Amino acid sequence: PDLYWEDRFERNLRFLSPMLSLGFAGSSALVVGSRAGHGSRMSAPMMANVADTLATMQGPDLYWEEIGPLQDPPKEESDFKEYDTFSTFLAACQQHGVDLTQPDITVLAPGNVACEQFSAVAGPLTKAVCEYHVIKGVVNKDSLGSADLTTVEGSTITYRRMFRKDFLDNAFCGQPSSPPRTSYCANVKADNGLIHGLNEVIYPGWSESSGGYGSGGGAAPPAEA
Repeated sequence: PDLYWEDRFERNLRFLSPMLSLGFAGSSALVVGSRAGHGSRMSAPMMANVADTLATMQGPDLYWEEIGPLQDPPKEESDFKEYDTFSTFLAACQQHGVDLTQPDITVLAPGNVACEQFSAVAGPLTKAVCEYHVIKGVVNKDSLGSADLTTVEGSTITYRRMFRKDFLDNAFCGQPSSPPRTSYCANVKADNGLIHGLNEVIYPGWSESSGGYGSGGGAAPPAEA
């Protein structure tokens, strides 16, 4: 009797083995397929629009400069202080209804320090000034010299190549530097366009020959009507 049951058990085991193998293979395939599907969804995340990108990204790197030795404890002028942000520019655009989520734009973004320096001379950023920082169309930094730089304000920005920098009116654009010189971003991608950093605020009607703000003459831009 013992031999009978052993023989029957072996026959059943031989019958079930292929089925068990197929079951395990199917389970593995399902698991692998699930992981692959999940991975493919994660590999192509949606980017944020220009406004949301500017709200979360780091601005220009700032250093203590001449006020460093006055700190307690004293800092070297070349010591890193903090990263600037773009909150002043974003707040002005929101206040004036300048849409940074519209499709196919290039935004020239001044940091808070640049906005403060401009406002000390010319007052708060106006709607026209904010719109002048938004170029119609997506323009890579390398194409600034050949592209149409018409803004949503209606005026066209002047491009110049000087001192191994790309100048847009009075400001230089997207300039990398070694510390303690401040760097400005370029070609930051967003859902609806690109972002380039500026070291100064630009404005419609600027002219180097007239000694406008940023050209060394120190004159304020014209007031908005």
